[in-house]
Amino acid sequence: MCLSVFGVFTSVSAEPIVGVKVGDWVEYDVSVSGTGSMPPHRDVQWAHMEVVSVDGVAFSVNVTVRYVNESCGSSIWHFNFTEGNVGGWLVIPANLGVGDTFFDAYSDPVDVLIQGEEKCEVLGAVRTVTYGSDVLREIKEWDKNTGFFIYAVESAKNFTDGEGWYYEDLTVVIRATATNLWDRQIFGVGQSVFALFVSGLVFVFVGLVSGLIIWQRQMLARFGSHFSLWVKRGFIVVIIVGVVVFADLVVAPFFMNLGLVQSEVNMIMQSIWMSLILASIWFRCVDNYFVHGFLMSVVVVCTLIGFISVLLMWSPSDSAHLSFVYFNSSIKIVKFVTHGVLSIPALVFGGWFVALWRPNAVAFPERSRRIVKWLLIMWILSYLAGVIGYVIEYILL
Repeated sequence: MCLSVFGVFTSVSAEPIVGVKVGDWVEYDVSVSGTGSMPPHRDVQWAHMEVVSVDGVAFSVNVTVRYVNESCGSSIWHFNFTEGNVGGWLVIPANLGVGDTFFDAYSDPVDVLIQGEEKCEVLGAVRTVTYGSDVLREIKEWDKNTGFFIYAVESAKNFTDGEGWYYEDLTVVIRATATNLWDRQIFGVGQSVFALFVSGLVFVFVGLVSGLIIWQRQMLARFGSHFSLWVKRGFIVVIIVGVVVFADLVVAPFFMNLGLVQSEVNMIMQSIWMSLILASIWFRCVDNYFVHGFLMSVVVVCTLIGFISVLLMWSPSDSAHLSFVYFNSSIKIVKFVTHGVLSIPALVFGGWFVALWRPNAVAFPERSRRIVKWLLIMWILSYLAGVIGYVIEYILL
């Protein structure tokens, strides 16, 4: 399986420096334009490269790709700078400057020249970028300190590759979209820390709003007395639907557009739900069971919808993609299993609570007491498991 569009395997220079270490990874988006088509085994739209071993000037990279047909695949690529194996210039020796070369042993051995260098912003941080080119690669850019490629434009016109596939006139653009090689800066803060900071602000904001509502609860109670039970129920349904739509179409995309990756956005969303759960318990403690049930129902329904939608959209072809997202390290495995084991009973108790709740029902407080207790315990434990795993994986390591 090839990430580099034309499947060219390559290599490196004299006294090369390996700038990568185990666990380094970069994700890429791939777009194809022009006339003709790519061979199915190279028609890639997304890729993830992660270093799995390093031994001197030799190292191995796990390349996971998702094709246009949504199927996935992965393979281990072996690099050796001394022998000239640089995998289509995917990773080259670190710290090469203008005029330096690296050895590429594919087909006709050649020393590839670094043609230029500049400082620019890459994925939220200022990096030194070098670049080079040849007949097929209009431009290939690398992060100088690590040697990972971050951008490429490759084209082929009236070209037949070594496998006999004819390229009429195609241009492929490969662009890095996420990495752990450096910490993206958002408003001057590393993105992993930024996600934690936003999560903390969520708890503060929800706490202040909840406190204000509780402080003015008598006025709000008088206001609510003007509406019938059916109006209140209709209001609840509208708000729940509105929160689901707002979270999926506004909040999550907003943070994704800031450059946060899925795990960081998920951290913020889980903090929103956890803060609303705690606010719900606060309202229960002051005997406002209507707001208590309303907030709890919003959180449970939103979470269940998200959970069910993931299950419905999952297909066997996603297995390779999910395997490295959740299972490519011991920390990720422990976090996934712990969080998952605790989340399932939390959702079960949550669904039980929603089925039991009736606005203004006299028997509801007593009937729901044990359910709420276990719901709260399991939800807090699940949230803490996710937070601890996030801090260990993205901040401490």
